[in-house]
Amino acid sequence: MLSKKENFIIRIIRFFPFFLIMAIAIIGAYLFLIEHERHYKKEIISVKSKFINSEKQRIKNEVNRVYNYIQFHKQNSEKKLKKLIKYQVYEAHSVMQGLYEEYKDTKSKEQIIELFKAALKNMRFLDGRGYFYIYDMKGNNIFHPILKFLEGRSLWDYKDITGKKIVQEGISVLKKQDETYDDWYWQEPKSKKVKRKIGFHKMFKPYNIFVGTGEYVEDFEHELKQSILQYISTIRYLDNRVISVMKNDGKLLTLNNEYALKNLQNLQTKSGFKPYKEMSLLAKKSKEGYISYKDTTEKNKEKFYEKTAFVKALDGWDWVIYASFYKDSLKKEINQRVKSLEEEDKKTIKSFFILATALTIFMLLVSIYVIKLLEKSFFDYKSKILEQAQKNREKDAILAQQSKMAAMGEMIANITHQWRQPLSVVSTAVTGLRFEKEMGILKDENFYRGMDSIHDSVLHLSNTIEDFRNFFKPNKQKVDFDLKDVVEKTLKLLSSQFDINNIYFIKNIDAIKINGSENELVQVLINILNNSRDALKSVENRRLIFIDVKKEEDKAIIKVTDTAGGIPKDIINKIFEPYFTTKEKKGTGIGLYMSKQIIKDSLKGEIQVSNKTFTHEGVEYKGACFKLSFDVIV
Repeated sequence: MLSKKENFIIRIIRFFPFFLIMAIAIIGAYLFLIEHERHYKKEIISVKSKFINSEKQRIKNEVNRVYNYIQFHKQNSEKKLKKLIKYQVYEAHSVMQGLYEEYKDTKSKEQIIELFKAALKNMRFLDGRGYFYIYDMKGNNIFHPILKFLEGRSLWDYKDITGKKIVQEGISVLKKQDETYDDWYWQEPKSKKVKRKIGFHKMFKPYNIFVGTGEYVEDFEHELKQSILQYISTIRYLDNRVISVMKNDGKLLTLNNEYALKNLQNLQTKSGFKPYKEMSLLAKKSKEGYISYKDTTEKNKEKFYEKTAFVKALDGWDWVIYASFYKDSLKKEINQRVKSLEEEDKKTIKSFFILATALTIFMLLVSIYVIKLLEKSFFDYKSKILEQAQKNREKDAILAQQSKMAAMGEMIANITHQWRQPLSVVSTAVTGLRFEKEMGILKDENFYRGMDSIHDSVLHLSNTIEDFRNFFKPNKQKVDFDLKDVVEKTLKLLSSQFDINNIYFIKNIDAIKINGSENELVQVLINILNNSRDALKSVENRRLIFIDVKKEEDKAIIKVTDTAGGIPKDIINKIFEPYFTTKEKKGTGIGLYMSKQIIKDSLKGEIQVSNKTFTHEGVEYKGACFKLSFDVIV
């Protein structure tokens, strides 16, 4: 016959797994859908962001590619110029050498130099800007096709705007080597503007003269810029997009649209935003960066408006390189990717529900099998519990009987000690009276005094028997009693054994009432005090036991503390276990175990043990402290 509680447990075993599996399935599906939806939305945002970031990176890469191309040519422009003028001077020197070899035996030096002039006069390069000149080693100009007035004049002491003696310093180098590069500042004949010039000079040793040429760096760079801009204007990347270059002042330099060479600085959108001016400011301030805006300028001939551009400054030339794309032009690609995601999403949800359904059915089948096993295990376990409970009841009865027998042995020893003195008094009185009677000297007063002594001793023996008889009464009736009375009764029962072993009690006891079985608490205190007595027998100094009874908040506290040195740390947590003992063959190991059971079950209290170090009358002691706590009667 099952109890209500057991029937409830059986119902839980039968039905709870089904509810649990279905709840997990529903909650799992709900959480999956929420998480999937969140992930799906996040993925769509990510797709859009990736497309835009990809385009931003693409225009940045294109701008950087052009930037690196320009930087390469810009950084190598002087090298290229030097290589070019060196080559031209070598050509002129080769012409001079050829004329010299042909006419050195038939014509004079002056005649051959005139031939040099005639040959070099019309030799031009760099779109006609480049020409050759000849000087002797004293600084006299022999030939200059542009500035004829210099021929025959000495330029030995001529200085440029930096104070450099151009001809003098150049000759000093040529005295040490056959050829050299040089740079100086010279006034351009056409513009009359002083510009930096790079030249190359080479000795013609037969006549101790040198031929040379030079080119204005600014003019060469201008030509290089035009070449670079022409190249950039031909560059196209994805969707036929172009890369543009403008000056910092807004002038468009590339020739890839109708606004070439026009100033875009003041070109603005309908809202008054000036994108090209902002590009210039961004380039000046940050050197590079992105700028986004609604392109509603008249320059925009596209059907898209959300524009993003990457801008990069080119220092030295005051150029701004930029490339751009329209965000709304990416909608087609983005929509295709979103559509693909939607299809993948539908497949994922369908697969999930198929898997979830199959898994739920499988779990339900497994749960049916497990339920049957659990029911069988429950009934088997119930049978074992009933069997074990019966064994435990028998075991507890044996333990209780053993505890009583152990207590009875202790009490018999106490009775023996407490009877010894009154019996000795009776024996002495009887022997004395008999002797006086035989000798005929027994007086009435001695007879009555002896009888009184015997009566008092017999009365003491009777009271002792009554005290011990009360202790052994199987009275478990719960009543209200005073802890102070219990402690006094306990000490009265044990006094003889403790007196023999010179063990002294120091009491600090308040009158506090609790409810329970008085005799069972006496038995607990006897077990604790007997353990302290046995431990104190090995102590040579003062043997003390402190008994404190106090009220702490709503609890009655009994503390029993000895000076026996404490309980070893490795066993202090085992002393309340059944059959654990440190007394070898003399101990049963059930005293403290039964004490804990009595405190917990009969008196509804708690018992704890710890080692304590304390000072009494200026002397430091260490010992075990048993703490008992009970509910106080209000």
